[in-house]
Amino acid sequence: MSKPVLKYSTQKYIEKIDTEIRNILGDEIPILSKLKDYTVESGGKRVRSILVCLLAELYGELEDDIFTLAAVIEIIHAASLLHDDVLDNSLTRRGKPSGKEIFGSKEVILGGDYMLACAIRKLNDYENPALMDVFTRVIRDLSISELVQMEYANNSDITLDIYYKIIYGKTASLFQTACEAVAIYTQKSKVEIEAIGNFGKNLGLLFQIRDDYLDYFNNTLLNKSAFQDFENGYYTYPVLIVREKGIPEVSKRIENLFNLKHSDRTEKNVHKDILKILNENNAQDLTRERINELFSLISEQLNSFPQSDYKNKIERQIENLMNF
Repeated sequence: MSKPVLKYSTQKYIEKIDTEIRNILGDEIPILSKLKDYTVESGGKRVRSILVCLLAELYGELEDDIFTLAAVIEIIHAASLLHDDVLDNSLTRRGKPSGKEIFGSKEVILGGDYMLACAIRKLNDYENPALMDVFTRVIRDLSISELVQMEYANNSDITLDIYYKIIYGKTASLFQTACEAVAIYTQKSKVEIEAIGNFGKNLGLLFQIRDDYLDYFNNTLLNKSAFQDFENGYYTYPVLIVREKGIPEVSKRIENLFNLKHSDRTEKNVHKDILKILNENNAQDLTRERINELFSLISEQLNSFPQSDYKNKIERQIENLMNF
């Protein structure tokens, strides 16, 4: 595979996206200005917004408006994380103090709402109902998934189907929207928009299930503490795939651990207990198997993309996700 000669480096993408984020969020009052700085400086890998840029390059239309779309995606994602930190009572985010810890719960909730409003307001500039539709859909999906996740926290009635609905709304829908937005902006057909949206959705599912895997089995690749999903009472793929075996004794042991008080679920010996159950029931291999299935599906979908250096770059970014 040839080394791509790209118009911009990944770092240049990030710089241009961050400039757009600052422009969109503005400086209404001091607290909002500080939240804007926090959003830009807390960074992250900008996976979704960089995907927007690479797809635009792939279609030969990397214009300033694309960086604005990428920034809107990043703002919506950042706002959802601010809200998540309040809901999960998170003290840290990416190894640093969370927005909740720095600014306070009420402040980040309202600040997150402000960010979403700024993003939607900016979308009005495109005067494109189809773009507005996919972005308002993803905000709705994010809200619904959080409500469903809250409903099923510490709830043994959760199923894999419900889990997939949650991770679609909280993760996959934003990847799907990132891809669809580029296709809409570049005036692709409805068939092409749907195809690239499905690619984004599957990439988002892979991204989230990989995250769930790392939370239990390889936390060194995450910028957060291990066992956070378990501590918050969230049944994720490694746990649910073990329960799917239908062994009553195993399911009961899992349920007993999830029914412990939150303070007890943070204890290292309890972490060892849940990990022991998962390891005894092949959770690592079963979860990897599902991730590999999604990777194969995504690779097939990528074959329909135009051949170019940008396609190669997207492939490499996705292959990097499989190094865990």
